[in-house]
Amino acid sequence: MRFSGIYPVLYAFFRENGTLDDAAMEAQVEHCLDAGAHGITVLGLVTEVNKMTTAERLHLVQIVGKKIAKRVPYAVTIAEPDVAGQVQFAKDAKAAGADWVILQPPPGPAVPERDLQRHFGGIADKVDLPVAIQNNPVNLPSFLSPDALVEVCKAHPNIRLLKAEGWSVEIARVLDALGGSVDAFGGHGGIEFLSLLRSGGAGLIPAPDCVALQVALFEDFQSGDSARIENAKRLHATALPLIVFMTRSLPGLVAYGKRLMAQRLGLARTYERAPFHTSTQFGLDESDRLIADIKNIEKTLKRRKP
Repeated sequence: MRFSGIYPVLYAFFRENGTLDDAAMEAQVEHCLDAGAHGITVLGLVTEVNKMTTAERLHLVQIVGKKIAKRVPYAVTIAEPDVAGQVQFAKDAKAAGADWVILQPPPGPAVPERDLQRHFGGIADKVDLPVAIQNNPVNLPSFLSPDALVEVCKAHPNIRLLKAEGWSVEIARVLDALGGSVDAFGGHGGIEFLSLLRSGGAGLIPAPDCVALQVALFEDFQSGDSARIENAKRLHATALPLIVFMTRSLPGLVAYGKRLMAQRLGLARTYERAPFHTSTQFGLDESDRLIADIKNIEKTLKRRKP
């Protein structure tokens, strides 16, 4: 099975007492599916995965998987600190409905490239689900060069996807060398999404800030129709100011993006888990301004649905 499209990675919502807010997570799933998301992802960096215990991460995977109920494919990021923990979590994720898993590098200081290849390959060989590697030279200290990515994918056939968050030029090198054998999903909000699609990329794993717009962008671009491709370019241009604003700072993305999502879900307020970025009035005003045009366009997209 091949995977493609827009797979928003969910924010983590907490209750006032600090526990995960199951109802808010379920509402976020429905929001994304109603917007046309082709899949759902959990436990990415915007899910604040590093602030949760293993038990909390598994609970989140289970409640989201139950809510999705196989309506769309489900991707789960695995962030356990060692090989045994990642293999076990992948088994638990499969039991909760996951269709593929995303392996993060080990936490902590940068890992030498050969060691990182062995880490990813050793897990992939033991996991009974399609495996993706998260390669993020911008936000994570450990990552693989294009040549090393090609090597590890060729050596371990169960690595069938990439969460490719580097420069689109280097991602294109990897995809060309692998001859279409992997599905590459971009990140960083989709700042280079059109370039990734031109290179043969399969989709995007963004925060859910503007899911409906990005779904329309993807479907228009992939249609092959010249007029729709031009519209995809316009949609991308509209989203770019918000994407740039959010992706300049991961703590800022969590602070401001989660607030915008809470507004869409009708939540009265959000509760943070430390450490967190303290929002400013300027930041709140700016995120509201940048989302306004996107909301207006998304209203027209709803009318466009059959």
